[in-house]
Amino acid sequence: MQYEKIDRTLVLCLLILVILGAVFVYSSSYYRAMRRGEDSTFYLLGHLQRLAIASVFFSFGLFFPYKIMKKFIFPAFIIIVLFLFVTLLAGRTQYGARRSVSLLFSFGFQISEFVRIWLVFFLANFFDSHPQTANTRSGMMTSIVLCLFVILLVAIQPSISMAVICVLVFTAMLIYGSTRSKLVFPTLAVSLILLVIFVLVFPHAKYRITSFITNPTYQVRQSLIAIGSGGFFGKGPGAGLQKFFFLPRIHNDFIFAHIAEEFGFLGSIVVFALYWQVFFRGLSIAGNLEDDFTRLLVLGLNTSIFVIFLVHVGVSMGLLPPTGVPLPFISFGGWSLTANLFAMGVILQISKKRVV
Repeated sequence: MQYEKIDRTLVLCLLILVILGAVFVYSSSYYRAMRRGEDSTFYLLGHLQRLAIASVFFSFGLFFPYKIMKKFIFPAFIIIVLFLFVTLLAGRTQYGARRSVSLLFSFGFQISEFVRIWLVFFLANFFDSHPQTANTRSGMMTSIVLCLFVILLVAIQPSISMAVICVLVFTAMLIYGSTRSKLVFPTLAVSLILLVIFVLVFPHAKYRITSFITNPTYQVRQSLIAIGSGGFFGKGPGAGLQKFFFLPRIHNDFIFAHIAEEFGFLGSIVVFALYWQVFFRGLSIAGNLEDDFTRLLVLGLNTSIFVIFLVHVGVSMGLLPPTGVPLPFISFGGWSLTANLFAMGVILQISKKRVV
């Protein structure tokens, strides 16, 4: 028997995370806004505007038949490659990298956030539609080279952190697709070699890695101070100190540290529980699907969101080099929020296809 309604538990967890995101963005950014001469709600309103755009993508993922999306995998590849090339040639330079393209009214579009989404769709379709080819060395190598080519275009922006996330998602899809280990391990080796080369070539990436190994950066030190000072119950809403320009970009890249400072270990555990429930519900949905394409699609999209969550928390706790990766559904909105909500829309649409 097939379910007729979407996964309500997943919807509830997602809604709570989005609401908490608005609360945390405001509490972490109001001082920054006022120091810039803006109203205290400046960043909150900006976040809500971005959330409105992301909601359109969420609705598209929820209502547009995902099986029809399969027909757009190749056109999407062409569009992504073209946008990545345009970004490299004429994109906005921000924090030493070209990551977005200006569209109408200087509205920037960051295509790299959707590369991981495309990788999941492409590989899910490949393993489902070409099972015989997927078991041959030549067939798998063609797909691997195609995926690594797109990831390479992301890396040379340079956006090393997004490239690493794409590699992790790509590797997870190879495992989910039961790719033979003698192909997975060489792919990982090549990806690692390319990563090392890019770290050595781009100064800011090299600085982040060497600082992580030898001495934590200023941001990481302040993030650890925020997390440690929060204690068990936190300092209380609005009572954190790091948002007073001690920790740069706290409303985005280090918002988990802000949560830990103001809401303590208890608040952090609640956030962890919400993300774990989202991940667990995704696994549950995938485990109750009959066809390989939808199963792989849910597994891949679900994994991509959870990986980003782990990376953000790992950076905030000094366990990983600084990356500038936002916390899904919570950090100050942008194309990351849009891509993640689109992915959740697709997962929720597929949740109606579960069988019992």
